[in-house]
This record gives sequence, C-alpha cells and structure tokens, in this order.
Amino acid sequence: MSDLQVALIFLGGLIIAAVVIYNWVQERKLRNEVASEFIVPQKDVLADDFHIDADAFMIDKELAEVTEKAKLFEHTSPANNATDKDFDKPATHNTFETKPIASESASTLTELENAQPQTSETPQSTSAPYADLAEVQDEVLDDASQEINQEINAEINDEQTIEVQPEPIVQAALYDKTRHTPVTLPDTTHSQVDVTAILYLTKPITSSELSMRISSIAGIGLPMRLYILDNHEKWHLASDTQAHDFKQVACSLQLADRGGPVAKNVLNKFQFAVEDAGSELNAHVEWQGSGDVMQRAIELDQFCIEVDQLISVHVAENGAAIHGTKFKGLAEASGMTLKEDGKFHFYANDMVLFTATDVNNVPFTAESLRSSVLKGVTFQIEIPKVVNCEQVFNQMIMIAQKMASSLNANLVDDNQKPLGDIQIEKIRQQLKVIHATMVARGIMPGSPASMRLFS
Repeated sequence: MSDLQVALIFLGGLIIAAVVIYNWVQERKLRNEVASEFIVPQKDVLADDFHIDADAFMIDKELAEVTEKAKLFEHTSPANNATDKDFDKPATHNTFETKPIASESASTLTELENAQPQTSETPQSTSAPYADLAEVQDEVLDDASQEINQEINAEINDEQTIEVQPEPIVQAALYDKTRHTPVTLPDTTHSQVDVTAILYLTKPITSSELSMRISSIAGIGLPMRLYILDNHEKWHLASDTQAHDFKQVACSLQLADRGGPVAKNVLNKFQFAVEDAGSELNAHVEWQGSGDVMQRAIELDQFCIEVDQLISVHVAENGAAIHGTKFKGLAEASGMTLKEDGKFHFYANDMVLFTATDVNNVPFTAESLRSSVLKGVTFQIEIPKVVNCEQVFNQMIMIAQKMASSLNANLVDDNQKPLGDIQIEKIRQQLKVIHATMVARGIMPGSPASMRLFS
C-alpha cells in the first residue's frame, strides 16, 4: 500500500467522523430548543372532573329574564301610548300553534308586578295608575289574543279545505281522462315483432271515409298494415272490409325481417304519418309498447340472427348414380309433392315442414327428372317456421335414411361426413336450445308472427 492510499484513507475517516459529530451537535441543539418551548399544562383536562358553575349559570339566566321583563314593561307602559290600533297590526304567528297568548301575557305581567320593590315609603297615590294600567293591559291583550286566535283558526280551516277538498276531484278527472276499454290488438300483430298505434276516434266513420282522410299513411309506401275495429269488437284489414261505424284504427309496422331491422328514417316516417292521421281524424293516438322503438328493432334483429337456423342433411351417391325417376317415385311415396319452386315439399296441416332439392340447387322439373342423373339430394328444415322442430327433424331423418337405403347412397352432413346416431343426437340438442330461446322471447315457432319475421 502506497503513502497516497494511506493518506486518502485517513482523510476519509476524518470526514466521516466530522459528519457524525456535526449531526450529533445539531440533534442536541434541536432537543434543547423543543424542551425550552414546551409549556407543561397546570391541570389535565381529560383526567380532571368536568364541573359546571351552576350558580353562575342561574345568575345569567335570571339577568336575562329581568332584561326581558324590563323590555316588556317599557313596551306596555303609558309613555309608549299603546292603543287598540297598535294591536290591530298583522302579527306573525305559526299556523300550527293555536295556543292562546293571553294567559302567558297575564302571567308575565304578574311576575313583573311582583318583581317591583314595594316599600312603606311608596305613596298610595302611585299605586292606582299601575292598577289601572294592569287592567287596561289585560283588556287589550285579551282582545288581541281573541283576534289572533280567530285568524289562526280561519287559516287552519282554509289550509284543511285546500288540502282535502280538491283531491277527489283531481282523481276523478284523471280517471275519466285515462279510462279506456282494455286494448286488444289484431291477431296478426305481435308486440315483439311490430310497433302498433291505436287511434281512438271521437265519432264513428266508415272505411271509405277513413281511406279518404288518411292518405298521408296510405301514400308513404311502407310495409305497414291498417286495421279497423268493428261493432263486434273484431279487427279487420281496412282494405278487406266495408264496415261502418267503427271508432278504433290500428296502424302496425314490422320492426325487422331477414333483411335486417327497419331503417330509422322509415320508422320516423311511419310515426310522423300516424300522428298526422290522428290530427286529421281528431283522434287520440296511443302507441303500444315501451322503450326506444329503434332499440327494440335492433334487438329483434339480433334475436333473428341467433335462431334463424337451417338444418340440412344430404343423401349422396355411393359409387352408383341416383336416377331422377327413381328419386321422384320415392319422394312421392313418402308424401312429398313437387312444387313450382323446383323443390319437393312435405306438408302437414297445409304447412311446409321440410323440403328436398338437388344438391347443386338446380330446380327439379318433371321432364328433367325423367332423364337426369343426380349426385345427391338435400333435405332442409327452417327451424323458426315449424311448430315442433324436433319432431319434424325426426320425421325428415327417417325419410332420408329410407331413401338413402333404397338408392344405395350415404346420409352425410354439410361436410360430406357420415351422419350417424351421435351426430343426429347433437342436432336434436341444438334444436331444443333454439326452441326454448324462441319461447322465452314470446315468439312461438311456426306462429304467424314467426312466419312473417322469417319470410
């Protein structure tokens, strides 16, 4: 180790020692200053008992009472020239307190008289004016208290009359204003699918008069429906009846379909047209449903996207061609009918349950089936349009399996994979979920509202 290193180490030690000593001196100095400035309390407020000087408190109270009595005496003394006119001035009072004030004033004057010093040196002649003054004050205060009590009672009666009497009248007016017969909507409308307005007419009119006076609605070119309520409380389309003397009109617009929700400008146009028609007919317009109509349309469209499912199964060739003539015979034997749209339809109660078409979406015709060879046939179900989709699915699977067996073909899914019992059961579970979703929404599968919504 060189001499320079030793000198640097020694110098560093001195610097550290100087810093430590300086800090100790400053800390000691600060402690002394704090100790000298701290004042020790003579008594502990928390430890000592709390004491109230009752005598001093009573003296202050008596002094305040004497001051008030002196002010009252000066106010009622003859020097103030108190007359009946002074007591005729309006007095401020609490309408909820009806306690007479004469007794309080009399007791105050009695205490005041007792508080006056009475000595034998007081001349007898001076007692008479004070006695007369007390009598005058009692009479004046009695009159004033009676007038005040009368005013208080009158105001209380007025307040009770104002609060109680008009209440039944207001309720009756509200009842008469809002009293209507129970609202019944046309059967072909749906609270979830349509926005509907009821027009309550002031006088009966005919359908011809209606069509003349609401041209603003008929001419807007919207997919809306107009209904009238006849005398038998039945709704009819305005274009299908010539009913007379009806008092209610219903205007309905569908909020969504497979093309999406109704456009906002179309909805505004419809609402303005209905309000204008109500003004033209001098009718009260009552919109059915609650909430933002445009938001309802958007939510309805989201619901349609969720449940609008198409179930497809395919009968595909398995090395051997499928002749059109043989397929046509098997389809007709299963109860299916060829329609103008080029598809075989399976009906039940005049409703289409499922269809069968060419796998390449080529329309079938009677002539083409005689000479054509098919690569496959597709069976399809539109779930929202059938009442019991699971039962219809089972029936379609049974016909497709029989046809595949007869044509020596395979039953496959959309990915051309064999459709076995496990895959079929998975489809059934999906159908149950969709059915439950529609029921929870209040739109029953296969109902008229569902048919319109998914058309």
